[in-house]
Amino acid sequence: MRKIIITALLLSASVLSPLKAFAQQFNQYFIFGDSLVDNGNLYRLTGNQFPTSPPYFQGRFSNGPVWSEILGSSLEIVPAASVNFAVGGSSSGNVNTLSGLLGAQLPSLPFQINTQFNQFTSQTPLDPNALYAISVGANDYLVRPLILRATSSQPVVNNISTAVNTLIDKGARNIIVSNLPTLGSTPQEQALGTATASTNLTLEHNRNLNIALGTIARSRKDVNIIPLDVNAVFTEVTAKPDRFGLTNVSEPCFNRAVGTLCSNPNQYLFWDELHPTTRGHELIAQYAASVINAPTTFVPQGEVGLNFAKRQTQLIDARLLALRTTATTPGDTNRVGAFINGDINFGDRETTSKYPGYDFTTSGVTAGVDYRVADNLAVGLALGYASNDTDLKQNRGTIGVDGYSISLYSNYVGDSFYVNGVLGYGDNDYDIKRTTNFDSRTAVGKPNGSQFNVNVNGGYVAKSQNVAYGPTLGLRYNRVSIDSYTEKGADSLNMKVDDQQVDSFVMSVGAQASISIDAGKDTKVIPNVRASYEHEFGNDNRTITSELVNQPGIPMRSQTLEPDRDRFRLGAGVQVLFSRNVAGAIDYEAVIGQSNFSDNTVKGEIRYQF
Repeated sequence: MRKIIITALLLSASVLSPLKAFAQQFNQYFIFGDSLVDNGNLYRLTGNQFPTSPPYFQGRFSNGPVWSEILGSSLEIVPAASVNFAVGGSSSGNVNTLSGLLGAQLPSLPFQINTQFNQFTSQTPLDPNALYAISVGANDYLVRPLILRATSSQPVVNNISTAVNTLIDKGARNIIVSNLPTLGSTPQEQALGTATASTNLTLEHNRNLNIALGTIARSRKDVNIIPLDVNAVFTEVTAKPDRFGLTNVSEPCFNRAVGTLCSNPNQYLFWDELHPTTRGHELIAQYAASVINAPTTFVPQGEVGLNFAKRQTQLIDARLLALRTTATTPGDTNRVGAFINGDINFGDRETTSKYPGYDFTTSGVTAGVDYRVADNLAVGLALGYASNDTDLKQNRGTIGVDGYSISLYSNYVGDSFYVNGVLGYGDNDYDIKRTTNFDSRTAVGKPNGSQFNVNVNGGYVAKSQNVAYGPTLGLRYNRVSIDSYTEKGADSLNMKVDDQQVDSFVMSVGAQASISIDAGKDTKVIPNVRASYEHEFGNDNRTITSELVNQPGIPMRSQTLEPDRDRFRLGAGVQVLFSRNVAGAIDYEAVIGQSNFSDNTVKGEIRYQF
C-alpha cells in the first residue's frame, strides 16, 4: 500500500530544469501539507472519487488551483521542477483525519517527508537553491468528532518544528512555513458553535509557531525560514473585502449540505465550509510572493550607496587635475582658487538569476576653495551635494538618496611627479520604496546613512614640449553605512531591515596624457585622456538581515553578490584656461569590464583664481 501511495504522488515529478530569470530564483519546489496545498493527490489516491470533481476542480479542495501552484507560477518555476507531496486531511502528526471517512490509510506530514520525500531524493539530486513549502496544522484543530481535536497548540507546533528541522537536515535552505487563518471564522466553526475555542487555539498556535520558527532561524544562519502569515491575509481581506473584489467573506460558495453552488465564486472568500476559493488562494499566493521577493529588493541598496559616495571624490579629482595642470605653468596662477563643478552619473545593472536589476541617475555639485601654501603645494576645502534616483527593474520599487558631504584635499606637484590626497565625510538620507505587488501596497523606508572616504593617488609626469604623459597609481577607500529602518505603508507586509555597512578598497594603475595648446593671448586649451585598471580588494559579499514587523524574531537573510574585482576606467576631457584667472573644463568617463553593469559620467567645472 505504501509503494502505491508513493508512486501515485511521484507521478507528476519529472526531470527538473534549472531556471534563469530573476523571478525564477528557485531551481526546485517541494510542497508538503494538507488540503490547502493538495493539488489533487488525495483525489488520485482515492481513484478520482474524493473530493467530488466537479464541482471541486480536478481534485483540489477549491474551484481552481491552490495557492502553492499559483505561487510556483508567479515565481516562474516550471511545473517539471515542482513536486507536491501534500494530501488532504493531513495533520501535523501521524494521523490523516480523512482515513476513517475514506476507509484507507492515508499519508500525513511525517510520512510525506520521511518516506515519500526520502524515496524521491534517493533517485533525484536536490538543488541547494530549492524552495520548500509547509502548510499544515488546521486539521489538528478541526478534525471531527470534536473529541479528537487537539486542545493545546504546543504538540502541533512541535510536530511542525520537527518537519522543518528534518528538511534542513536533508539540505533544505529556503522553507516557507504557513501559519493558520482564524479558524473560528470559517463557516464550519461558526455553524458548530466552536468559533471561540477555535479562534483562541489559532492565536495560541500562531504565537507558538512564531517562537519556534524564530528559534530555528536564529540558530541556523545558513537557512532562510520564510514565515507566511495567512492569518494576516484573511484578517485584512475580511476587514475590507471590497478592496479585493469580494462581496461575501462569511458563507461558502458551495454549500455541500444542500448541494447549491453560487454563480459568482470569484466574489466569495470561502469555497466550502473550510477551504478558500481560488480567488482566496490567489491572494495568499500574491502575499507569499511579496514576502519571498522582499529581501531581494534590499540587495542593491549597499551598491547604490557605494556608487553614490564615490561621486564627491571624483568631482574633487577633477579639481585636482586642474591644480596640477596650472601648477606646472609658472605665472598662470595666484594663491587662492575657487571652483564649482558638477556631474551626471548614469547607468544600469542588468537583472540576473540572483540579482535584481536597476537603472540609476546621480547628479551632484561641489564647490570649494583652495590655497597654495607653496608654489607646488595646495590645500583646500570642498562642500558637496548629490542626489540619486534608482529604479529597480520588474516593478520592484525605487531607491532615492540625497546627501551632503565635506572634504579636505591637497595637491603636491614636483618637477616630474605629483601626489593628491582627499579625505571626506558625508551624511545621506535614503528614501526607499518597495513595491509589494499585493493590494497595490508600497512599503516606504527612510533610513539615514553616512559615508567616509580616503583617496590617495599620484603619478610620474614626463614632458615633451607641450605634451605631458606618464603612469598613475591610486588607492581609494570608501565606507558606506545605512542605518536600520522599519517600513511603513504596507500593513502586515512592512519589514524591519537591519543596518548595513559596505567597505570598498580599490587600487588603480594606469596612464594619462595631455597636450597644452595656445589659443590666443592668455588662453590655453588642454585636452587630456586617461585609462586605468582597477582592482577591488574589499566589498565582499554580505548578508542583509530583515524580518516582517508582524512576525518578529524570524530573521530572513539575503546575500549580496561578490563584486566584479577587475575593471577599466577610461576618461577624456578638455580644460580651457580663458585667462590667468578664469578656467573651465568638461569631461567624460566610463567604467567598462563589469558584468551586467554600465557606468558613465559627464562632468563640468568652472574655476576662478585670485
